[in-house]
Amino acid sequence: MDILSKIDYSILKATTTDEEVLRAAEETKKYGFATLCVFPKHIKTARIVLPEEKVCSVVAFPLSTVPTQLKVAEAIFSAEEGAGELDVVVDVGAVKAWNWKKVEDELLEIRNNLPNKVLKLIMECCYLTEEEKTTLCKLAIETGWDFVKTSTGYGPYGAQISDVELLVKCSEGKIKVKAAGGIRDLPTAEKFIEIGAERIGTSSAVEIAKEMLHGREV
Repeated sequence: MDILSKIDYSILKATTTDEEVLRAAEETKKYGFATLCVFPKHIKTARIVLPEEKVCSVVAFPLSTVPTQLKVAEAIFSAEEGAGELDVVVDVGAVKAWNWKKVEDELLEIRNNLPNKVLKLIMECCYLTEEEKTTLCKLAIETGWDFVKTSTGYGPYGAQISDVELLVKCSEGKIKVKAAGGIRDLPTAEKFIEIGAERIGTSSAVEIAKEMLHGREV
């Protein structure tokens, strides 16, 4: 099972420095991770080492408290800085209010402004009912997004087997699923891949790589 090429290596701590981003970019290159996921301010630093398609940035992360126009502006900024993929936090408050029109309009606006970028919608499943998860998954499909993602990793809990199974079922092969939050070892990553996740988001990517390679240098 090719796990490493499905990992988005997240380096998203408040204390993250440019030096740490450069080191993580070199590790992403060394181990063949799918992308390095960074804050918008670190995109150019990551691009010193990595090509556009290997750099992911987060938008409205982690709480999605900004209005749509700021979220769109941040997404466009990140694309212009050189990120090939964007992980965007949904307006959780709008979802909980069942304001599906607002949610749909925002997803469409971001997609229309960034037609050539890989867009992943962070649903933050820990706050949602099963019906809300299913409805949001369908909206992401209808608005042309590439992935639905379980979590920011900052909520009460992260990736859950039940959530990934639900999203894989809801996706019907029309959108990919990314599991993120609390995935810290190889067996856990393998389990999520086995049940249908096509990406894994984790800050423990290097540890998982070393576990998989039994400590051998590559």
